[in-house]
Amino acid sequence: MTPAKQVNGDGSIYFRTSDSRWVAALSLPAPDYGKPRRVVRSVPNVGTERQQKAAVKAKLIELRNERDLHGDIQTSALTVETWARAWLNGIASKEVRPKTAASYRTTVERYIIPSIGRKQIKKLTPDDVRNMVQFVTDRGLSTRSAALTYQVLSLILEAALREGKAQRNVCKLVNRPRTKKTELAVLTAADGMKVLQAVTGWPPPLAVDRLASRWWAALFTGARQGELLGLTWDRVDFNRNTIELSWQLQRLTWEHGCKTPCGFKRGNECPKRTLTAPADWEHHHLTGGLYLSRPKSEAGVRIVPLVSPLLEMMQMRQRASVLERNPHGLVWTQPSGAPIDPSRDNKAWHELLAMAGAPDARLHAARHTAASLLGSAGVPIETITKILGHSTYAMSREYMTVDYEQMAAAMTRAAAPMLEAQPAIRL
Repeated sequence: MTPAKQVNGDGSIYFRTSDSRWVAALSLPAPDYGKPRRVVRSVPNVGTERQQKAAVKAKLIELRNERDLHGDIQTSALTVETWARAWLNGIASKEVRPKTAASYRTTVERYIIPSIGRKQIKKLTPDDVRNMVQFVTDRGLSTRSAALTYQVLSLILEAALREGKAQRNVCKLVNRPRTKKTELAVLTAADGMKVLQAVTGWPPPLAVDRLASRWWAALFTGARQGELLGLTWDRVDFNRNTIELSWQLQRLTWEHGCKTPCGFKRGNECPKRTLTAPADWEHHHLTGGLYLSRPKSEAGVRIVPLVSPLLEMMQMRQRASVLERNPHGLVWTQPSGAPIDPSRDNKAWHELLAMAGAPDARLHAARHTAASLLGSAGVPIETITKILGHSTYAMSREYMTVDYEQMAAAMTRAAAPMLEAQPAIRL
């Protein structure tokens, strides 16, 4: 049967004799170096001919609207695996920082693709999302890992929705997995003192440990690991007794830059290895996979005062560094002058805790200790937030772990006025 006449570009409708169905057809933009495409949709052979014609016209209008809104229509069965990898390489890697993109890639390759990779984007159901979450937890991973996998899938589907490759983000129909709060080891003020004594003594006449000032800076300033490992001498001001925390040292993951398989499994082994990053990401390459990069937010850039005895420790470190090889001008380096790799720094921290007889806490716990020390000293929460580089007061409060000795001292101070007003209390 001859197709109904339509204006060029508006598509057409016709009756298909092979299965006795009315069909809507619409031409689509041709891809680069590809053939023109056409999307075809039919309506069920149900009801009167007039009803079928009305349904197929509505289908054609629906196709036009989808094409005009997104510029294209997916004509093949797009799977989660195909779109997830396209999203990683073409969208996420250009919008987020390399370490974030690397974490997304790990989540996609280890959890999303193995569990629901073969599913079609347009046919995903809430059960598929729940099955993916179950896939993660069945492997003994934490609820936090399950929640992160859910979050990454939601980002993938939201991008597919924007580009017309999905009709909905099915993750929005499923509640985000609840995360179990993990009890992490913390360092009290007394534990912090043990660590400081282990590397230098109290008060410090001479530094026993070559990197003693590095640990003092962690516990006195609450600075992040990357901020201290990336600190350079040109940002240490002994005239004003301050340090400027405006860069951080990071180890980033190289990607394959080859268009055809180079034969190497890892990206850092590829002869044409590359690093994809947003255009506005400020970074400076040091050596290997180690970079200096800017903090994520403006709150992360700050000037922190150097107070005694940390000030004296930093001055000792500067005098010692004059005799050392230091091509990058870093405050703390390996004996060879190379930057200290974060993994090496973490190992040294745990060895130090064992030597000091302190709980085996993460290095990040030093920030909690600094916040608690500042809080117990009566420092206002606004000031603590600025020192730690937090974006909100609430975040700083979460870092302020108060131990029993601090609580007892605080309660004693609070009770003092009442005891003075009523010296004779009858029991």
